[in-house]
Amino acid sequence: MTEKERKDMKELDEIADRAGGYVDFFPNADQHVDMRGIIAYCKQKGIEPIDMTLREYNRFVIHNAG
Repeated sequence: MTEKERKDMKELDEIADRAGGYVDFFPNADQHVDMRGIIAYCKQKGIEPIDMTLREYNRFVIHNAG
């Protein structure tokens, strides 16, 4: 990691701290997402994955995978 990356990370940490918390970047290891299903669904609906509702997205979450 470069010195600039460390400085940027520290700055982001401070911003997150002032905002009241952090975002967890580590997903649940027992939970996976059917990306092929999402891609097919979005093509069928004519939308981008980012435009899916939470309810639509949750249809593709696979619990207890492994």
